[in-house]
Amino acid sequence: MSRSAYALQNLFKARLYHWLRLTLNQRRRTAVKKMLASSRKRFRRAYLLRYGTFNAREIVAELAKRIPESAEIVMVHSAYDRLLPMYSGTPEELINELIAFCGSKRTLAMPTFFLGGRTYDSIGYYRTRPFDVRRTPSEMGLLTEVFRRRPGVKRSLHPTHSICALGPRTDELIGTHHLASTRTGERTPFAAMTRRNTAIVGLGVEYYRCLTHTHTAEDLMGEEFPIEFTRVTLPVSMINYDGGDVPFELTVLRCATPLDNTLLRSLLSADELVEWKFHGVALFVTNAQRVTEALIDAARKGLTVFGRASLAVN
Repeated sequence: MSRSAYALQNLFKARLYHWLRLTLNQRRRTAVKKMLASSRKRFRRAYLLRYGTFNAREIVAELAKRIPESAEIVMVHSAYDRLLPMYSGTPEELINELIAFCGSKRTLAMPTFFLGGRTYDSIGYYRTRPFDVRRTPSEMGLLTEVFRRRPGVKRSLHPTHSICALGPRTDELIGTHHLASTRTGERTPFAAMTRRNTAIVGLGVEYYRCLTHTHTAEDLMGEEFPIEFTRVTLPVSMINYDGGDVPFELTVLRCATPLDNTLLRSLLSADELVEWKFHGVALFVTNAQRVTEALIDAARKGLTVFGRASLAVN
């Protein structure tokens, strides 16, 4: 299948995904995910007959073909269960290959968000619990947790939207997250990724399911962003690597309309948001700066990932 044909197919899937988010509650969506994961195990032979197998080196080499040599940071979103049963290695082998690909000149980053456990209620969770940078697990999948626990990897200090990093840009990425007033705006790892040449990669997951970088537009624009949010704030205790207590004011934004990342497909060219499959596994690569620029430009025209906004006429 050609890249353009796959992108068109993916757009249809993205619309279906968005519709399901509108019609199913979190409990039902979780049940659907478990059912799909179970079907991969049940029909393992059929998957293998159709798609074959690959190892860690092969899939990272496939990603490397689309990651520019000039990339300083590689931010990886992943869904390990959707690599199976075609992937023949271990989570540790895949992390090792990603680290080897980045080498000494690039920084590898992964999201290690904690959004409140099974209920995704971060406000309810942090009313009675601290965020411990050393012990609070990542909810962003098995690969991110394996990376978080790897010696030498550092994690940013933020209750809901922490990232882990390894490489020369690590301190720049994570050093001021606890001083930021937003999740993805100034002083956050996402602002640093926007300044630097950052390749955002999807490994087993489509862009519309995971691309947190779409929030940089609303967080960087602040009051200029044309969609209104309700804000819930809560003081949170954070425990740093030294065991010290760091106070933080967590702000959670809520919108009347759900997030729909499919807008990005209409804003970026096929070369700016590259989507393809490898042995049946969804992959994508895009650029952090282009994502932010495109969404800010669109927001100024009233187009956002939360729908169309009515712009005031002076």
